[in-house]
Amino acid sequence: MTRSGMKIRRALRLVGWNALFLVAGLALIGVVGEAYFRLRAPFGETFRLYAWSPNVGGIFAPKSEVRRTNRLDFWTISRTNTLGFLDREPISLERAAASCHVAMIGDSYVQASEVPIADKFHVRLEELAAEELRHLDITTSAFGISGTGQVNQLAYYDEFARYLRPALLVLVFVSNDFMNNAPILDGLNRGVDPDRLPNVSATRGADGTITLQPPYPPSQSTRLAVPSRHPRVTDRLTDMSPLANWLDAKKRALSTSDDIDPKLIARVALLSRRSPGYAALLDGWRPTTREGLRGPFRHTQDLPPVYEDALDFTAFALDQFRERADRDGTAVVILSSHTIGTRGNLGFDRLTALAEPRGIPVIDQYDYITRQGAEARDATWVHDGHWNAAGHRWAAEALLEYLKRNQAICTTPKRPTAPPPSWLTDYESIASGEPAARSVFDVYTSENTVAYLKSPCSAADVQAEFFLQVVPEDLEDLPADRRQYGFDDANFRYGNTAALAFGGRCSMEYPLPDYPVARIRTGQFTPAGDQIWMAEFPVGAVEDGQGR
Repeated sequence: MTRSGMKIRRALRLVGWNALFLVAGLALIGVVGEAYFRLRAPFGETFRLYAWSPNVGGIFAPKSEVRRTNRLDFWTISRTNTLGFLDREPISLERAAASCHVAMIGDSYVQASEVPIADKFHVRLEELAAEELRHLDITTSAFGISGTGQVNQLAYYDEFARYLRPALLVLVFVSNDFMNNAPILDGLNRGVDPDRLPNVSATRGADGTITLQPPYPPSQSTRLAVPSRHPRVTDRLTDMSPLANWLDAKKRALSTSDDIDPKLIARVALLSRRSPGYAALLDGWRPTTREGLRGPFRHTQDLPPVYEDALDFTAFALDQFRERADRDGTAVVILSSHTIGTRGNLGFDRLTALAEPRGIPVIDQYDYITRQGAEARDATWVHDGHWNAAGHRWAAEALLEYLKRNQAICTTPKRPTAPPPSWLTDYESIASGEPAARSVFDVYTSENTVAYLKSPCSAADVQAEFFLQVVPEDLEDLPADRRQYGFDDANFRYGNTAALAFGGRCSMEYPLPDYPVARIRTGQFTPAGDQIWMAEFPVGAVEDGQGR
């Protein structure tokens, strides 16, 4: 072999060894990184149980465990209260009436599953007020579910908060609320038919009038069927590997992509074809991955029609809260989260332009944070935009500052007693008839619902899932995939938790299909599938003692 050939061979051997060392080093880094992320994580996946209420929509299952993690910053385990919210057990009606009660209503920032309940801003406010405003005797409660806006949250006030007769109602407003208030944008975001949303929503009539619309059961909500894309390799890796999840989070944080979101564009096209009204609102709008559905409210001066429509729905929601607050003698204020920005920011200016004419003050958390010498990003987790403990503390302190300036909220005479709660009047109305069957629960039927009543009732009575099997008069009325079984099938969890917490009564209504029904089988079973009780009866007949 020539001398030059030997040099080439040695060079190749050196390159080979260097490449081997590089690969081995990268593999070692990967193994160490993977081990590090796995060892520091007490659990790997978010877990929660949802319930559905015909008056509210989706809430958490009462007295259930919620595990929340982004697999990078936080791993929290909390339990929901009797009402189905991530809060302490509800204060008694008597204690609330005797105190200056402050009720918080909002979305994931009020749900706050990223921190322990003890660190949440409403708990912090109560602790701070006990030190600095002790003479006002301030108590607090929180009603929040992620992915909701003020339109959806009206039900939280109607079904829960107002019976506590709050002196102050705090609406926590975040950057996605404009979007969530509008049925079209909310439907696009969820991938659900905007006309059949699973929460209380609003709809605009032919004359332009906006009215509230009850929630659709999950089984009756319709997905926006668009071609599904195959999961990216990175999607699969981030599901399996905490290290890959961390690397992907870093990549997304640095991304400035202005790509069009193909799945969202497909949903837009689907709705545009459905009706001229949708087409007019969506005409010419092409959402990007960077801006998302919420971005234009903060960054775009001239909004597309669908976004102007969302501002109308937000104004409607604030009108509704204003009317309720005036009716019940409750003060109302908006806590604008740091995500909205501050004065001079389009998002904040749009919010105040809606709130101020309605006499609703706006507390600027962004401004409060900067006055403390901090930055807005200090209020959130590194890889998640929700409040960390500092963000919750600053929210509490901003509210405390407002209460110090407006102590008359707590010192004015008590508000008149609110009207009888809907769950009580509904219970009494249903119970005035004869049950179709008696068992652990008394079961009643009407033309379009089946109702379950129990009094006295405890949380243990409603922790188990309900089953409902509906046998039609004509099997052809069943969906094609159910005809072989001879009945329609639905499982659901108890949702009317206000009646349980405030009145010691359980009442639950569930809609029946719109075809003629011959018989019903219903009851409850344990998570292991063991039957707790069962009742079967022909619709329209009264059969005493059919359950066990």
